[in-house]
Amino acid sequence: NLVDNDTIVDIDDTPLGGTGTHNDDFTGQVYSVTKTPLSISPCPGNQTPNTDLGQCTAVVTYSASASGGCGSSSISYVLSGATTGSGSGTGSGLTFNKGPTTVNLTATDSLGATANCKPELEIFADDVKCAHGAAVGDLDAESLFYLRRIWIALVYGLLIGAAVRAFVSPRRVAELLGWGGPVRRQLAAGLAGTPLMLCSCCITPIFQSVYERGARLGSALAVMLASPGLNPAALLLTAILFPPTLAIGRFAAAITAVFGLAPLIERTAGKGLVTDGRFGAVTDDAGPYGAREVVGRFARALGHLTLQTVPLIVAGVLLSSLILPSAVALSSGAGVLAVILIAALGVLVALPTFFEIPLGMLFLGLGAPGAAAAILVAGPLVNLPSLLILARETRPRVAIAVALGVWVLAVAAGLVAA
Repeated sequence: NLVDNDTIVDIDDTPLGGTGTHNDDFTGQVYSVTKTPLSISPCPGNQTPNTDLGQCTAVVTYSASASGGCGSSSISYVLSGATTGSGSGTGSGLTFNKGPTTVNLTATDSLGATANCKPELEIFADDVKCAHGAAVGDLDAESLFYLRRIWIALVYGLLIGAAVRAFVSPRRVAELLGWGGPVRRQLAAGLAGTPLMLCSCCITPIFQSVYERGARLGSALAVMLASPGLNPAALLLTAILFPPTLAIGRFAAAITAVFGLAPLIERTAGKGLVTDGRFGAVTDDAGPYGAREVVGRFARALGHLTLQTVPLIVAGVLLSSLILPSAVALSSGAGVLAVILIAALGVLVALPTFFEIPLGMLFLGLGAPGAAAAILVAGPLVNLPSLLILARETRPRVAIAVALGVWVLAVAAGLVAA
């Protein structure tokens, strides 16, 4: 029974409805007790954030808290859709996958009453399409994204390549690499090969000319590895499009291959290997040229490189859609095994210039940075055609040593990145 000045309280001793009022007889007296309903306020609205460039996830934050109800209250969340999971709290600050995710927020008070809120999150990828599981993103958008970013470097590479093809004599390259101590020869070879920016297939004629003219094996290998490995345009694109760890790993592996692996192979697998005199002299066709001949030679060289390179690059980017299913299977396996297999694939497969970059981006989008680092290192340095030419010009064990050395560098870079 209530008496004068009694206070009506809730389960937490919070006064409700004021105090009782004297009315002689309390029998039948009605008291109206009201309480603010349990709710989640504010309920987060729908959000459509973008991922970071080249990534397939995004961290999403929002505000939500429980109010009203009886006693203390708590919030829990359940995620469904592109991202799944559950836990206590609001889920704000979690990493969400690309695609639509429904966040089911539930507030519960001391008496077990509940209130719900369901914001929708739609995570969009910034410029690139991502792949989840074994699904492949939009190939056309992926290809346009890549080509849109490399066309300037591609034009630059074509102009430099045409100038080298038209005006640089193999004899002069050979003379540059044929004298001095081992450090001087190796440094000169690396610096000579770097600006050529030719792929591992295209550099083999220059390797053959330099080696046949009498250059040491280590110097000739340095030219062969520096041209694709230290390609300035490819290294710049890698620094722009990939995390710093992958860009640094690629550069470090290439430097090691040019200035460490090449002379090591000369002293081991190539020990005792000398030019036997069966090769003919290298033709010296280096000028001087008249203005008309300069324009003509450059135009012919540029046309030749354009016809041979550009279609291969475009076809190679489109071909990535056929390679991706096997890449998904490899990169989704055990981390170390995936790196080992991708590195071996990169050593053998012939990739067009720059094609290791979209492949690396696809691996990175699949959540396999180790595989991305492995293909960035092994993909451009050597391939099966260049290894066959190397074996023919030297001896098979030299080609095997080069392949094994590049594979080890790619695996090491991949394990560090992973």
